[in-house]
Amino acid sequence: MKSVHDYTKCMMTKLMMAVPDRKGGTIVRRNCEDALKIIKETDALTLGVKKIVYLVGWQYNGHDDKYPAFFEVNKGIGRKEDATVRDSLLWLIEEAKKYNTVVSVHINFADAYKDSPLFDDFVKAGALIRNAFGKPAKIEKYNGMPCYKVSYKEEWESGLFKKRADKLLSVLPLEEAGTVHVDNFQCYVNRKPFVSAAEMQSYRDKMIEYFADKGIDITSEFTYREGKGTAVMYGRITRDVTPARYPIALLDKIPAVWWVDKMTVKEYFDYYPQRYCGGMPKHKKIRKMLYRNIHCEDLWLKDDWHGEFLKQFYTINLPFFFLAGKKKKRLGNGNKFVEYEDGTVSYADGRIVSGGRTVKDGDFVCLPFMGGTAVYSGGRTQAECFVPSEKAVVYTITTEGLKKSGEYRVNNGKLSFECNAATAYYIK
Repeated sequence: MKSVHDYTKCMMTKLMMAVPDRKGGTIVRRNCEDALKIIKETDALTLGVKKIVYLVGWQYNGHDDKYPAFFEVNKGIGRKEDATVRDSLLWLIEEAKKYNTVVSVHINFADAYKDSPLFDDFVKAGALIRNAFGKPAKIEKYNGMPCYKVSYKEEWESGLFKKRADKLLSVLPLEEAGTVHVDNFQCYVNRKPFVSAAEMQSYRDKMIEYFADKGIDITSEFTYREGKGTAVMYGRITRDVTPARYPIALLDKIPAVWWVDKMTVKEYFDYYPQRYCGGMPKHKKIRKMLYRNIHCEDLWLKDDWHGEFLKQFYTINLPFFFLAGKKKKRLGNGNKFVEYEDGTVSYADGRIVSGGRTVKDGDFVCLPFMGGTAVYSGGRTQAECFVPSEKAVVYTITTEGLKKSGEYRVNNGKLSFECNAATAYYIK
């Protein structure tokens, strides 16, 4: 499958906007102006690397509210100077482009709540997952409300899917963004009349293709492994299925998921991240050797997020970019290291050795980035790294841009300079 974006070369993350207060109102965590400030500062801290940010809780009263509908922007996240809150969201999407950021949204095709404006339409179409008595099944609970699940087969055949997809595309410029994050996109077995997991998967594929035909990548939440009997009792849902019991249903059908889970070590080695990119590999050693995108959804809710962001980006996301462009050769005995065809070795103890030099040692990082070299000092106050020049200019990376720290001579490719602990630098 060819995707619009190369998810191995961009920072993919989420930003929480609002949650329901369970009293019919909303609790705004970040409005559109807050979001743009975060995006602007993040762009400075990441030296303008491409970013994809999915807004969570942008609709109705916030996260997980009013599904299967997703057509109205949360009234609390707007700006005073805009005529409508939709105008505010469109302003954010457009302004974010100036900071190398694609803003898209986090939605859900599977969940359904009784207070949704679309709920009755789905009941009439028989487009909800049914129990053994043929009645819509209450499968989970969110925001204090029973959560029903959409039956993809009936939704597709009734025309409801195309209607709600097209309406969403009339509200937001997702074709321009080229990506949308579909939360919790799993298949359930319908019990009466019976619809198998395999048949449900075939309709999910149609949904993915519908967006792909419009130039939109679907990314999702989990690694979905569904098969005979999956979720029949509804207490055991797809995300609890053990690795390798069923095939990875969406491998090569979607380019990325957030939780790269339920995979064997060999599958991580074979697929992640070139064929199956993502945010968070669940396997601890794999996470330490292959690295990942960082989870900003919670981090950006803090007022003082910058220091922790710097640490995570330069010790986790940057090594991910560095390794994702290389071809794996072998996995070391006991899953202790991954060796790449160019000789680079990434160890589970936090070291990366490339070209015979240690370019990452725990929290100390010295890696090529954005046409120069990025350094994160970790706990060190003296940095040593190798740069391909006789002279180097060192800049401190800040939210206000690069600030010149000093000019240095490079001796036999080795640069040494005094640094502050827990600080990121850029070397030209």
